[in-house]
Amino acid sequence: MQNDRSCISERYLWHEEVNKYLAGLAQSYGNKIEIFSRAISYEGREIQTVRISPDIQRKREKRLCVLIDAGIHAREWITVSVALYVIQQLVERDAINSRLLRNFDWIILPLLNPDGYEYSREHNKMWRKTRRPLGANRCVGVDCNRNFNVSWGIGTSRFCSLLYRGERPFSEQETQNLRNIFQRLRPNCRFYLSLHSYAKAILYPRAYSRTLPHNWKHQHDVAQAGADAIFRMCGLKYRCGSASSFLKISVGGSSIDYAHDIEKVPFALVMEIASKGFHPAEQNIARICEESWTGIKAMVMQLAVSPIVSFTRSKTAC
Repeated sequence: MQNDRSCISERYLWHEEVNKYLAGLAQSYGNKIEIFSRAISYEGREIQTVRISPDIQRKREKRLCVLIDAGIHAREWITVSVALYVIQQLVERDAINSRLLRNFDWIILPLLNPDGYEYSREHNKMWRKTRRPLGANRCVGVDCNRNFNVSWGIGTSRFCSLLYRGERPFSEQETQNLRNIFQRLRPNCRFYLSLHSYAKAILYPRAYSRTLPHNWKHQHDVAQAGADAIFRMCGLKYRCGSASSFLKISVGGSSIDYAHDIEKVPFALVMEIASKGFHPAEQNIARICEESWTGIKAMVMQLAVSPIVSFTRSKTAC
Protein backbone atom coordinates (compact mmCIF):
# COMPACT_ATOMS: atom_id res chain seq x y z
CA MET A 1 0.00 0.00 0.00
CA GLN A 2 1.32 3.43 -0.87
CA ASN A 3 1.73 5.80 2.05
CA ASP A 4 -0.06 8.58 0.24
CA ARG A 5 -2.89 10.81 1.25
CA SER A 6 -5.44 9.11 -1.01
CA CYS A 7 -5.36 5.77 0.78
CA ILE A 8 -6.73 7.31 3.96
CA SER A 9 -8.95 10.09 2.69
CA GLU A 10 -10.73 8.49 -0.27
CA ARG A 11 -12.06 5.27 1.30
CA TYR A 12 -12.46 3.47 4.60
CA LEU A 13 -9.59 1.13 5.33
CA TRP A 14 -9.98 -2.34 6.75
CA HIS A 15 -8.17 -3.21 9.97
CA GLU A 16 -5.39 -5.05 8.16
CA GLU A 17 -4.89 -2.07 5.84
CA VAL A 18 -4.67 0.29 8.82
CA ASN A 19 -1.83 -1.75 10.31
CA LYS A 20 -0.06 -2.00 6.96
CA TYR A 21 -0.30 1.76 6.57
CA LEU A 22 1.21 2.33 10.01
CA ALA A 23 3.97 -0.21 9.38
CA GLY A 24 4.78 1.46 6.07
CA LEU A 25 5.08 4.87 7.71
CA ALA A 26 7.31 3.47 10.43
CA GLN A 27 9.58 1.96 7.77
CA SER A 28 9.70 5.04 5.56
CA TYR A 29 9.86 7.67 8.31
CA GLY A 30 11.63 5.81 11.09
CA ASN A 31 13.10 9.03 12.47
CA LYS A 32 9.61 10.45 13.11
CA ILE A 33 7.25 7.60 13.94
CA GLU A 34 7.40 4.26 15.72
CA ILE A 35 4.96 1.60 16.84
CA PHE A 36 4.55 2.61 20.48
CA SER A 37 2.56 -0.40 21.66
CA ARG A 38 0.87 -3.53 20.40
CA ALA A 39 -2.08 -5.33 21.95
CA ILE A 40 -4.43 -8.10 20.89
CA SER A 41 -8.22 -7.85 20.62
CA TYR A 42 -10.60 -10.57 21.78
CA GLU A 43 -10.70 -12.09 18.28
CA GLY A 44 -6.94 -11.94 17.92
CA ARG A 45 -6.42 -8.76 15.89
CA GLU A 46 -3.36 -6.66 16.59
CA ILE A 47 -4.11 -3.19 17.93
CA GLN A 48 -1.29 -0.80 17.09
CA THR A 49 -0.55 2.53 18.69
CA VAL A 50 2.06 4.90 17.26
CA ARG A 51 4.27 7.59 18.72
CA ILE A 52 5.21 10.61 16.62
CA SER A 53 8.11 12.79 17.76
CA PRO A 54 10.60 15.20 16.16
CA ASP A 55 13.39 12.67 16.66
CA ILE A 56 12.32 9.11 17.46
CA GLN A 57 15.84 7.70 17.47
CA ARG A 58 16.92 10.09 20.17
CA LYS A 59 14.97 8.75 23.13
CA ARG A 60 14.43 12.14 24.67
CA GLU A 61 13.22 12.24 28.20
CA LYS A 62 10.84 14.76 29.68
CA ARG A 63 8.56 15.03 26.64
CA LEU A 64 4.92 15.77 27.37
CA CYS A 65 2.32 13.85 25.42
CA VAL A 66 -0.94 14.17 23.52
CA LEU A 67 -2.97 10.94 23.34
CA ILE A 68 -5.66 10.44 20.69
CA ASP A 69 -7.84 7.40 20.11
CA ALA A 70 -10.49 6.55 17.53
CA GLY A 71 -12.79 3.69 16.67
CA ILE A 72 -13.85 3.06 20.26
CA HIS A 73 -17.35 2.60 18.84
CA ALA A 74 -17.33 0.17 15.95
CA ARG A 75 -19.79 1.99 13.70
CA GLU A 76 -17.97 5.32 13.82
CA TRP A 77 -15.82 4.60 10.77
CA ILE A 78 -15.06 8.25 10.04
CA THR A 79 -13.14 8.59 13.32
CA VAL A 80 -10.59 6.03 12.14
CA SER A 81 -10.08 8.00 8.93
CA VAL A 82 -9.56 11.22 10.89
CA ALA A 83 -7.02 9.60 13.22
CA LEU A 84 -5.05 8.26 10.26
CA TYR A 85 -5.18 11.68 8.63
CA VAL A 86 -3.74 13.25 11.79
CA ILE A 87 -0.89 10.73 11.69
CA GLN A 88 -0.27 11.44 8.02
CA GLN A 89 -0.18 15.21 8.56
CA LEU A 90 2.26 14.99 11.47
CA VAL A 91 4.60 12.55 9.71
CA GLU A 92 4.50 13.49 6.04
CA ARG A 93 3.90 17.22 6.48
CA ASP A 94 6.02 17.76 9.55
CA ALA A 95 7.64 20.90 8.16
CA ILE A 96 4.25 22.63 8.05
CA ASN A 97 3.15 21.20 11.38
CA SER A 98 6.45 21.48 13.26
CA ARG A 99 4.92 23.77 15.90
CA LEU A 100 2.60 20.96 16.94
CA LEU A 101 5.59 18.74 17.74
CA ARG A 102 7.54 21.42 19.54
CA ASN A 103 6.11 20.75 22.98
CA PHE A 104 4.42 17.37 22.66
CA ASP A 105 4.91 13.85 21.44
CA TRP A 106 1.74 12.48 19.86
CA ILE A 107 0.54 9.02 20.84
CA ILE A 108 -2.25 7.87 18.48
CA LEU A 109 -4.39 4.74 18.65
CA PRO A 110 -6.35 4.90 15.36
CA LEU A 111 -8.51 1.79 15.81
CA LEU A 112 -9.26 0.89 19.42
CA ASN A 113 -12.00 -1.69 18.73
CA PRO A 114 -10.98 -3.60 15.58
CA ASP A 115 -13.27 -6.61 16.14
CA GLY A 116 -16.37 -4.44 16.30
CA TYR A 117 -15.15 -2.30 13.41
CA GLU A 118 -14.66 -5.29 11.12
CA TYR A 119 -18.05 -6.70 12.13
CA SER A 120 -19.67 -3.34 11.42
CA ARG A 121 -18.01 -3.19 8.01
CA GLU A 122 -19.02 -6.75 7.04
CA HIS A 123 -22.32 -7.53 8.77
CA ASN A 124 -24.07 -4.74 10.68
CA LYS A 125 -23.22 -1.12 9.93
CA MET A 126 -24.78 0.06 13.19
CA TRP A 127 -22.81 -2.26 15.49
CA ARG A 128 -21.27 -0.29 18.37
CA LYS A 129 -19.66 -2.71 20.82
CA THR A 130 -16.85 -5.22 21.09
CA ARG A 131 -17.39 -8.82 19.94
CA ARG A 132 -16.75 -10.87 23.07
CA PRO A 133 -19.58 -13.39 23.73
CA LEU A 134 -21.44 -12.83 27.01
CA GLY A 135 -22.60 -16.08 28.53
CA ALA A 136 -24.76 -18.70 26.89
CA ASN A 137 -27.69 -16.59 25.71
CA ARG A 138 -26.14 -15.38 22.44
CA CYS A 139 -25.47 -11.87 23.67
CA VAL A 140 -22.27 -10.34 22.33
CA GLY A 141 -20.25 -7.28 23.10
CA VAL A 142 -19.66 -4.44 25.54
CA ASP A 143 -19.73 -0.69 24.97
CA CYS A 144 -16.11 0.27 25.53
CA ASN A 145 -17.13 3.79 26.52
CA ARG A 146 -19.06 2.44 29.51
CA ASN A 147 -16.32 0.02 30.60
CA PHE A 148 -13.76 2.21 32.42
CA ASN A 149 -13.51 2.17 36.20
CA VAL A 150 -14.85 5.62 36.93
CA SER A 151 -18.37 5.82 38.38
CA TRP A 152 -18.92 2.54 36.59
CA GLY A 153 -22.59 1.54 36.49
CA ILE A 154 -24.17 5.01 36.49
CA GLY A 155 -26.71 5.10 33.68
CA THR A 156 -26.41 1.34 33.31
CA SER A 157 -28.04 -0.22 30.29
CA ARG A 158 -29.59 -3.65 30.30
CA PHE A 159 -27.65 -6.77 29.44
CA CYS A 160 -27.27 -7.20 25.66
CA SER A 161 -28.10 -3.58 24.86
CA LEU A 162 -25.89 -1.46 22.60
CA LEU A 163 -24.82 0.48 25.71
CA TYR A 164 -24.05 -2.51 27.93
CA ARG A 165 -21.28 -1.66 30.44
CA GLY A 166 -19.83 -5.17 30.82
CA GLU A 167 -19.75 -7.43 33.84
CA ARG A 168 -17.06 -5.32 35.51
CA PRO A 169 -14.74 -2.41 34.70
CA PHE A 170 -12.09 -3.29 32.15
CA SER A 171 -13.77 -6.56 31.25
CA GLU A 172 -12.66 -5.94 27.64
CA GLN A 173 -9.17 -6.48 26.29
CA GLU A 174 -9.62 -3.31 24.22
CA THR A 175 -10.23 -1.05 27.23
CA GLN A 176 -7.45 -2.78 29.15
CA ASN A 177 -5.14 -1.80 26.30
CA LEU A 178 -6.05 1.89 26.61
CA ARG A 179 -5.64 1.72 30.39
CA ASN A 180 -2.16 0.26 29.90
CA ILE A 181 -1.24 3.07 27.52
CA PHE A 182 -2.36 5.68 30.04
CA GLN A 183 -0.31 4.02 32.75
CA ARG A 184 2.73 3.86 30.51
CA LEU A 185 2.45 7.59 29.79
CA ARG A 186 2.24 8.67 33.43
CA PRO A 187 2.78 11.45 34.36
CA ASN A 188 3.43 13.12 31.00
CA CYS A 189 0.07 12.92 29.25
CA ARG A 190 -1.43 16.40 29.21
CA PHE A 191 -4.20 16.04 26.62
CA TYR A 192 -6.43 13.08 25.83
CA LEU A 193 -8.76 13.36 22.84
CA SER A 194 -11.24 10.62 21.98
CA LEU A 195 -12.71 10.87 18.48
CA HIS A 196 -16.40 10.07 18.06
CA SER A 197 -19.11 10.93 15.56
CA TYR A 198 -21.29 12.64 14.60
CA ALA A 199 -22.85 15.31 16.88
CA LYS A 200 -20.75 18.40 16.01
CA ALA A 201 -19.56 18.93 19.56
CA ILE A 202 -16.40 19.10 21.66
CA LEU A 203 -17.06 17.89 25.18
CA TYR A 204 -15.15 17.74 28.43
CA PRO A 205 -15.75 15.93 31.76
CA ARG A 206 -17.82 14.92 33.42
CA ALA A 207 -20.16 12.44 31.79
CA TYR A 208 -21.21 10.79 35.05
CA SER A 209 -22.11 13.99 36.91
CA ARG A 210 -23.18 17.59 36.40
CA THR A 211 -20.38 18.56 38.78
CA LEU A 212 -17.67 20.17 36.68
CA PRO A 213 -13.94 19.58 37.22
CA HIS A 214 -12.06 22.41 38.87
CA ASN A 215 -10.30 23.32 35.62
CA TRP A 216 -13.41 23.24 33.44
CA LYS A 217 -12.92 26.80 32.20
CA HIS A 218 -9.49 25.94 30.84
CA GLN A 219 -10.88 22.79 29.23
CA HIS A 220 -13.69 24.85 27.74
CA ASP A 221 -11.13 27.28 26.31
CA VAL A 222 -9.34 24.42 24.56
CA ALA A 223 -12.61 23.03 23.19
CA GLN A 224 -13.72 26.49 22.06
CA ALA A 225 -10.43 27.08 20.27
CA GLY A 226 -11.11 24.00 18.17
CA ALA A 227 -14.70 25.00 17.48
CA ASP A 228 -13.69 28.54 16.52
CA ALA A 229 -11.01 27.33 14.12
CA ILE A 230 -13.45 25.04 12.33
CA PHE A 231 -16.02 27.83 12.08
CA ARG A 232 -13.46 30.21 10.59
CA MET A 233 -12.44 27.57 8.09
CA CYS A 234 -15.82 26.47 6.77
CA GLY A 235 -18.65 28.07 8.76
CA LEU A 236 -19.47 24.84 10.60
CA LYS A 237 -20.65 25.36 14.19
CA TYR A 238 -19.51 23.00 16.91
CA ARG A 239 -21.04 23.14 20.39
CA CYS A 240 -18.81 23.02 23.46
CA GLY A 241 -19.69 21.95 26.98
CA SER A 242 -19.58 19.19 29.55
CA ALA A 243 -20.55 15.71 28.43
CA SER A 244 -23.38 15.32 30.96
CA SER A 245 -24.99 18.63 30.05
CA PHE A 246 -24.77 17.80 26.36
CA LEU A 247 -26.14 14.27 26.76
CA LYS A 248 -28.86 15.41 29.22
CA ILE A 249 -28.14 12.26 31.24
CA SER A 250 -25.33 10.98 33.42
CA VAL A 251 -23.37 7.92 32.34
CA GLY A 252 -20.46 6.21 34.04
CA GLY A 253 -17.45 4.39 32.72
CA SER A 254 -16.43 6.86 30.01
CA SER A 255 -12.87 7.19 28.78
CA ILE A 256 -12.67 10.97 29.28
CA ASP A 257 -13.77 10.73 32.91
CA TYR A 258 -11.29 7.91 33.48
CA ALA A 259 -8.50 9.96 31.89
CA HIS A 260 -9.29 13.07 33.91
CA ASP A 261 -10.37 11.69 37.30
CA ILE A 262 -8.25 8.54 37.57
CA GLU A 263 -5.19 9.16 35.39
CA LYS A 264 -5.13 12.88 36.24
CA VAL A 265 -4.82 14.04 32.64
CA PRO A 266 -5.65 17.76 32.91
CA PHE A 267 -7.39 18.01 29.54
CA ALA A 268 -9.65 15.15 28.43
CA LEU A 269 -12.04 15.85 25.58
CA VAL A 270 -14.38 14.09 23.19
CA MET A 271 -14.59 15.43 19.66
CA GLU A 272 -17.89 14.46 18.07
CA ILE A 273 -16.89 14.83 14.44
CA ALA A 274 -19.42 16.56 12.22
CA SER A 275 -20.62 14.16 9.54
CA LYS A 276 -23.85 12.91 8.08
CA GLY A 277 -24.04 9.68 9.99
CA PHE A 278 -21.39 7.36 11.39
CA HIS A 279 -20.03 6.41 7.97
CA PRO A 280 -20.49 9.31 5.54
CA ALA A 281 -20.05 8.83 1.82
CA GLU A 282 -16.44 8.20 0.91
CA GLN A 283 -16.27 11.26 -1.31
CA ASN A 284 -16.71 13.35 1.87
CA ILE A 285 -13.91 11.73 3.88
CA ALA A 286 -11.19 14.15 2.75
CA ARG A 287 -13.25 17.24 3.61
CA ILE A 288 -14.25 15.91 7.03
CA CYS A 289 -10.67 14.94 7.82
CA GLU A 290 -9.39 18.39 6.91
CA GLU A 291 -12.09 20.14 8.97
CA SER A 292 -11.41 17.93 11.97
CA TRP A 293 -7.65 18.38 11.70
CA THR A 294 -8.14 22.15 11.71
CA GLY A 295 -9.93 21.88 15.05
CA ILE A 296 -7.42 19.44 16.54
CA LYS A 297 -4.49 21.68 15.62
CA ALA A 298 -6.16 24.67 17.22
CA MET A 299 -6.87 22.76 20.43
CA VAL A 300 -3.27 21.64 20.78
CA MET A 301 -1.99 25.17 20.14
CA GLN A 302 -4.37 26.49 22.79
CA LEU A 303 -3.22 23.75 25.13
CA ALA A 304 0.36 24.92 24.76
CA VAL A 305 -0.48 28.33 26.22
CA SER A 306 -2.78 27.09 28.99
CA PRO A 307 -1.58 27.96 32.50
CA ILE A 308 -2.38 24.40 33.61
CA VAL A 309 0.05 22.70 31.22
CA SER A 310 3.50 22.88 32.71
CA PHE A 311 6.50 22.37 30.48
CA THR A 312 8.74 21.72 33.49
CA ARG A 313 10.80 18.66 32.69
CA SER A 314 9.68 15.49 34.40
CA LYS A 315 11.69 12.36 35.13
CA THR A 316 10.09 9.89 32.78
CA ALA A 317 9.78 9.72 29.03
CA CYS A 318 6.69 8.90 27.00
